Amino acid sequence: MKQLMKLSLVVMLAIGLSLTSCKKNDKEDMELTSAEDQSQGESNYDQVFKEVDDAASETGLKKGGFPIILIDTNNSIRTMTINYGPSNYLCKDGNYRRGIINVTWTGKYRAAGTVITIGFTEFYQNDNHIEGSKTITNNGRNALNQMKFTIIVNGKVTTVTNETHIWNSNRTRTWISGESTPIWNDDVYEISGTTSGTNRKGISYSAVTTVPIKADLSCQYRFVSGVIELTPEGKAKRIIDFGTGKCDNQVTVTINGKSHIITKKR
Repeated sequence: MKQLMKLSLVVMLAIGLSLTSCKKNDKEDMELTSAEDQSQGESNYDQVFKEVDDAASETGLKKGGFPIILIDTNNSIRTMTINYGPSNYLCKDGNYRRGIINVTWTGKYRAAGTVITIGFTEFYQNDNHIEGSKTITNNGRNALNQMKFTIIVNGKVTTVTNETHIWNSNRTRTWISGESTPIWNDDVYEISGTTSGTNRKGISYSAVTTVPIKADLSCQYRFVSGVIELTPEGKAKRIIDFGTGKCDNQVTVTINGKSHIITKKR
């Protein structure tokens, strides 16, 4: 469904890091908190945005149970609320949610100039408190006739252990394949731009895309190629390499010339 957004994209680092076992040298730089928190931010917001995309396919208020979806298109600024209720609700994707997702949009997803905004009211996902906003702006087409979007996220995630991670991003997303069909799983996007944040330990970090990330929606792990450089405050750069196009769950993180294989989670 492409009428509102392909928000499952906006996930650039949904890698759910789990480091393969290794022996740690006390002097070796193995700090991965920033990368882990970056991953958590991406994963949480990606799941939320997929819920929004699914909800846009509904026909308004459900007749019973949660989530309750209300869509109002009578005004120039369209609105949608997705209400999961005050208690944890097990969604069809296997995640527990409670609270409300709020969505506004000014026009069709494919229309140049359309602005889509997502926010939250006491919203929790798997007991993580999700706050902030995401804005998607359709910038029209580039010289290759490909649709381009600006994606801005100002996010905050508070974990079940009351640790807080601030996560911000400013990216460009280009729809390079699959636009001509009504199905979503043949879509391919290129993503570039920057992210920044403050991890659970209070350490700030920044990240920049050095090779555009290719997001292939036919792959369950989404990101099949591209490179990001992530730099925690006072630490060396982490080179995060998604590979050369193969759909697999392996990501290589290189720190001070030493590579570590981590496993992506869906």
